[in-house]
Amino acid sequence: MGNDTGFLEHSKQNVPRRPIAERIKDFREYDVHYSESEIKVQASRCMDCGIPFCHNGCPLGNQIPDWNDLVYRGHWQEALDTLHSTNNFPEFTGRICPAPCEESCVLNAYYTLDEEERHRKKNSVTIEQIEKHIADRGWQEGWIKPQPPKKLTGKKVAVIGSGPAGLAAGQQLRRAGHEVTVYEKSDRLGGLLIYGIPDFKLEKINVQRRVDQMQAEGVRFITNCHVGKDISTQNLRSQYDAILLATGAQQKRELTTEGKDLQGIHYAMEYLPQRNQFVAGDAPKPDAVQAQGKRVAILGGGFTAADCLGNLNRQGADRRVYQFEIVNMPPRPTPVHEEVDPDCRGNILTERVIGDENGAVKGLQAVRVEWKQEDGRNVMKRLEGTEFTIDVDLILLAMGFIGPTVSGLVNDLGVKISMRGSKDLLAASETLEMLDDGQQPMYSIHADNRFQTSEEGVFAAGDAKRGASLVVWAIWEGREAARSIDQYLMGESALPTSPQAEVLA
Repeated sequence: MGNDTGFLEHSKQNVPRRPIAERIKDFREYDVHYSESEIKVQASRCMDCGIPFCHNGCPLGNQIPDWNDLVYRGHWQEALDTLHSTNNFPEFTGRICPAPCEESCVLNAYYTLDEEERHRKKNSVTIEQIEKHIADRGWQEGWIKPQPPKKLTGKKVAVIGSGPAGLAAGQQLRRAGHEVTVYEKSDRLGGLLIYGIPDFKLEKINVQRRVDQMQAEGVRFITNCHVGKDISTQNLRSQYDAILLATGAQQKRELTTEGKDLQGIHYAMEYLPQRNQFVAGDAPKPDAVQAQGKRVAILGGGFTAADCLGNLNRQGADRRVYQFEIVNMPPRPTPVHEEVDPDCRGNILTERVIGDENGAVKGLQAVRVEWKQEDGRNVMKRLEGTEFTIDVDLILLAMGFIGPTVSGLVNDLGVKISMRGSKDLLAASETLEMLDDGQQPMYSIHADNRFQTSEEGVFAAGDAKRGASLVVWAIWEGREAARSIDQYLMGESALPTSPQAEVLA
């Protein structure tokens, strides 16, 4: 490393952000860049530790100490090349990944605070921000260019889904020389990057630039095409030598309590795409969710819930927003929690939604719960006497996803699905019954460590294969699936693989 004592000389600098009063009036990204001198100082804190764990914490195996050193020395283009060697889309991960690499940074060991303090005062290198700076510098300087294949193989691959897994796989497969077509059922490319993540976290120019790059490399994109409906799976099979299912995990966890069908209850992935379409300039739909002036409760404590919160604040909802999580809510305040002071509570079970005489939501009844281990299982216990009721007009459900949509495409292809916690494989047409404790089962498309499903020539990657997860995992899965497909088609592959691929698969 260029500065062996940088971690002793410099403190971790908070990520610079736009003033709250300014950013809540628009949908531009709330994070801004460090100055070049500041980013070099932050890179200098990488401490040349004997055994770095950061790149093991990152599924992609990013060579973090290497590009930290290159940034510190001012070798930005070399840093970009090093970053691109493991990550197709560092400007995505540099903005929306929760940075497991920073959790693994050896510098965190210098804090012996309690868990909450450790989370608020991480001493790690600012890996994610440095990654973003490298990628953005690459675009600014014109260093990021299309890389079309030098020779073609004559093999054809269909990628179903244009989220981060599908895009990463499509780009790698094209660079290996295959003819690649990416199918997307929506009108825009990018999957949840476009219709899930708000612009204040990821402005869409970052996605479009990569799509443009891939098109220039020869990847073909087809939008507004729901495979299994608009094009048959038989047609797909006859046209392509291999198929990759990168459809995501879109089956929502349902609200099962009394009053779940009242007007004014909406899923987050019904609400968030509408808001992103609004920001993109699309005409509002007649049934668009209106939140202005409303009292809102968000059920869920993850990043999707925070995305809803940021949109509600910008849409003019009542400032007293409730956010309830059925398990303990971790102490991980997001920038949108800085913008408004929501009533966030963990270990809260919604027992009933209360409606008015017109069948619309007017309240929510809930109770505190605690979780205990019994026979190796987490069991929820209702705490008597802790019941409470709140007045709300709108409820947004951000309770996660249980797996991919299995009707249509998955069912028609005949691929098997696997249940969380079970070795048994099911046909996609089999009913996914509620478990004994009333919980909805978690499932995914079954694929082996070569990403091949139960059907010859059909592969799966991303959330469809591993369940709802992080963008960094989706990119890793797309890259590794591309290598497996390339090997399946050609007998060997020169595409790179993550150093820990066998461990992480």
